[in-house]
Amino acid sequence: MSHDITPSGAIDWDRPGRRFYHVPFTLDDAWERVRVPLYIACALRPGTTVVAIGGTHGDEYEGPVGLKNLIGALDPGALVAGRLIVIPVLNVPAFRAARRGSPLDGRNMNRVFPGRADGTITERIARFVTDEVLARAHVVIDIHAAGGGFEIARCASFHDVPDRALFRACEETALLFGMPFVLVYTSGMGTGLLTEQAEATGKITIGGEFGYGASTDLREVRWAHHGVLNVLRRFGLLASPVEALTPPGLDRQRVVVATDIDRYVTAPIRGVSEPLVPLGAYVTAGTPVARLHDFDRIDEPGVTIHADLDGYVLVRRFRAQTEQGDVVMVIGQERTT
Repeated sequence: MSHDITPSGAIDWDRPGRRFYHVPFTLDDAWERVRVPLYIACALRPGTTVVAIGGTHGDEYEGPVGLKNLIGALDPGALVAGRLIVIPVLNVPAFRAARRGSPLDGRNMNRVFPGRADGTITERIARFVTDEVLARAHVVIDIHAAGGGFEIARCASFHDVPDRALFRACEETALLFGMPFVLVYTSGMGTGLLTEQAEATGKITIGGEFGYGASTDLREVRWAHHGVLNVLRRFGLLASPVEALTPPGLDRQRVVVATDIDRYVTAPIRGVSEPLVPLGAYVTAGTPVARLHDFDRIDEPGVTIHADLDGYVLVRRFRAQTEQGDVVMVIGQERTT
């Protein structure tokens, strides 16, 4: 059963068993409330708190579906220690509008952390997550997909955090999802990221790209659901063994690094993007990786873009219409140490 409650003081974070909430945030200019779904399950014994969040962007669906399946199937009596907190849809206004950001204030939830208690609706939701959810967490999982703009090789991901012990813990946790790639990426893609907020306080923090095209995929939804189950097993919340989730035929999971945003391949002109290599392929420097077509000049060949380093194609432009400066491809190099 869902409950209408207030964010301060009314949530039972600690009692054994499970609870479903809708946390209300009142709009400034209307008699309306945004209701953010929240699930809490606690074991009899204390232990690690795992937080899993989906729907930080409103047009990414594998996380919300996978996490809804998780909380529907999980027997809270099976938890042997610790606590699970799940927000299957964080940015509810964006989710309802099928948009990346909120239509209520135009804000991108993943650029406003830690949020503001006196800010816009998006900032107030972020502040609640910072103060009430992340503050209780030991492990944070923020499940993303590429939305409508890009296709990204299926990967769990984390930032290149300077603390080497935290780096190793994040890497080990990311590998539990069994996805073909684990991406180590830069924290310089903008300010106010949920994952950066969690990392700043020493949490083991994992992101991931579980799909694309504002759709859902059978395999990716399963990774979102069962990958989180593996995290619960690894950190002692469940007693069952870690499940093998790597796809059949995959020789190994690859940990790849793409931390230099100046190496991201961008469009030199406006046009229609055509990929020349498949996602996940290994390429060498100089390989043609994309072509941009100017349809005002059909008498001219497209502008070919070449890889400037050896590595794996991790990101490609999915929406064909491309503006000058848009990222059309990202190549990551496998980490060997």
